Amino acid sequence: MKPINLLDVTDYVRRHGLRLLLWGLGFALAGYLVSFLIPPTYRASAVILPPEEDELSSSISLTRRSLGGLGGLGRIGSYFTEADIALAILRSRTVAEMVTQKFELQKLYRSKDFPTAVDRLRELVRVRIASDGTISVTVDDRSAERSANMANQFLAELDRENQKFRSATARRTREFLERRVAETDSSLRVAERLAAAYQSRKGALLVSPELRVSLDGASSLMAQKITAETELELLKQYASARSEEVKRLEARVAELRRQVGNVPAMQVGGAELLRDIGTRQEVLSILVPQLEQARIREAMDTPTIQVLDPAQPPTRRAWPRRAWIAAFGFIVGIIVFAAELPAQAGRLAGRR
Repeated sequence: MKPINLLDVTDYVRRHGLRLLLWGLGFALAGYLVSFLIPPTYRASAVILPPEEDELSSSISLTRRSLGGLGGLGRIGSYFTEADIALAILRSRTVAEMVTQKFELQKLYRSKDFPTAVDRLRELVRVRIASDGTISVTVDDRSAERSANMANQFLAELDRENQKFRSATARRTREFLERRVAETDSSLRVAERLAAAYQSRKGALLVSPELRVSLDGASSLMAQKITAETELELLKQYASARSEEVKRLEARVAELRRQVGNVPAMQVGGAELLRDIGTRQEVLSILVPQLEQARIREAMDTPTIQVLDPAQPPTRRAWPRRAWIAAFGFIVGIIVFAAELPAQAGRLAGRR
């Protein structure tokens, strides 16, 4: 058999181009008709704005921020962001189970058990974060309206979980601060009684301006130490003892303790009592506002997310894409017909 000549193949294609086109159109038509047998799938998306760190949750420092804010979305240090937590909640099995139960998806998906329906839903949901920080939830479903409702329900579950976590964390913070405020207030009353008893025995304590400056400085330093120790104790309830934030705060506490240890003893009688009173008063001035803010955080029921684009029932199906299927069928038809060209050209060359 003689080798196949490219010119022969080209001539064959030219002479049979109409048949080639008809084959492609035939497969395209078949694909288009088959696409009507495929159940339609609709895709709806809901978008929320980037979760914000409010003033209360952006820092754990007692001297700068509210401890009650730790419940916002649970951020500790710089290890993860509010967006990270929102993504984790939206992708969690807990939220998927709530949505599956609400929409009775086990019956809808004809699943043998509830966990299988949950897994099926998680396959049909995509949670993504865009470069601008917005978070989208996309749900595929056979019903356009149900796909939108489920996407919106995911956001509702995110808000519900956020509020539960915020309230629980704020409650722990409030209970912790209540104990510390009570302890500090009790020790302040004891110091005030001791000072009153001293004055009743020795008379009124006169403090010079120089000594007052020294007392205020020592009281402020001791208050910083007590505040940092309180901050560290609270932080350890939320973060690992090996975390960078804990180690940083431990180093700060150690330095403050060293500085307090270097404070000279007061030579004037009763001056140390005044210093203790000033220290506890300054600590209370810090803790009491934080306690009130923690109580407010615990009682808050405001939304924790801002919905930018709520999901709307899509007007066009996501699948099947009939134009794509027809185009694919056209290409397949041409390939199938073209597969016969070498044999046809070979027979043509043999006859010559």
